[in-house]
Amino acid sequence: MTNLFNYVEKYGDKTFKEKKFNDIDNIVFSTLSYLNFTSTSINKSKYTLELIGKEYINKNKYRKIKKIGTAQKTAYKLLNLMIKKERYKNIILSDYVYNTNKNMQFSAITFNISKRLKYICFEGTDEKIGGWKEDCEMSCMFPVPSQVEAVEYVNKHVNILGPKVIIGGHSKGGNLALVSSMFIDSYKRFKIKKIYNNDGPGLRNTEFNTDIYRKIKSKYIHIIPNSSIIGVLLNNENNKVVKSNKKNFLCHDMTTWEIKNDEFIPSTLSLKSKKIEQNILSWVNINDDNKINMIIKDIFQIMEDYNIEDTLKLKKFKNIIRVTRRLKHMNKESKRLLLELVKQ
Repeated sequence: MTNLFNYVEKYGDKTFKEKKFNDIDNIVFSTLSYLNFTSTSINKSKYTLELIGKEYINKNKYRKIKKIGTAQKTAYKLLNLMIKKERYKNIILSDYVYNTNKNMQFSAITFNISKRLKYICFEGTDEKIGGWKEDCEMSCMFPVPSQVEAVEYVNKHVNILGPKVIIGGHSKGGNLALVSSMFIDSYKRFKIKKIYNNDGPGLRNTEFNTDIYRKIKSKYIHIIPNSSIIGVLLNNENNKVVKSNKKNFLCHDMTTWEIKNDEFIPSTLSLKSKKIEQNILSWVNINDDNKINMIIKDIFQIMEDYNIEDTLKLKKFKNIIRVTRRLKHMNKESKRLLLELVKQ
């Protein structure tokens, strides 16, 4: 099985002049965005990936990073490899942002590939509970806080006199790439070359059926594994279905997406994924936004009451017991909606 690590090993000695940016480079950068570069010198000057990467590795030990989550563990290993490769090590990193609170989790980074091209990347949901809350709110609210931040970010960092731009991200980050491309200042839209949503949710009916979406959809690429669960949520199109060696939630991990040479191995969406797509859309359409928002508030209020700020705390047995007990005592309407959703 060949994955993104094998791709970096095989083609890492080729510069972007020798081998053009492709779909796999997109997931390489999207994977790297899960690292928190706040402790580095990333925004102090025009530092290369090699320099920032070495600084990050010196300050953050693998045993600590791997406890945060699978995405961070994978990104750490990938960074170790990329800083040694000619294709990536001289890329300039810039404009790193990380903001989080109880209602939001947002992170973005720009990879300046050359004078003519840069890749703006949005991080997917990390361990912060605020990000998970936003994920849920996407079904009943627009915009959520991180979508507002994403639009502000691209408007600030896309220059009409600057290089062409590719915008992308994984999971929630893919949705932010889509939304920010839709609402970028209209006179800057021509600078966008491609938009990548890597197994991220789509749009509600209201935003999907708009002229502003239609103006960018020709540049939009939605990459999803064949057993996708996250990528089939809400409305999406321009799907590029790829083969994964895992199923269900495990296939959300981009390292499971199979590659042959420098291309994804194509596949078809499973019947299970299609059914989930139909059922969730049906559930969202039947229940109005206020009802869905009510259940989300109820669930995350429980987290807040027990001071559960990240998934690491949620994994503790005593917190699992506490949350489960409180869920049993939710108001009847919230409990009914939750049971319906779980059933779907």
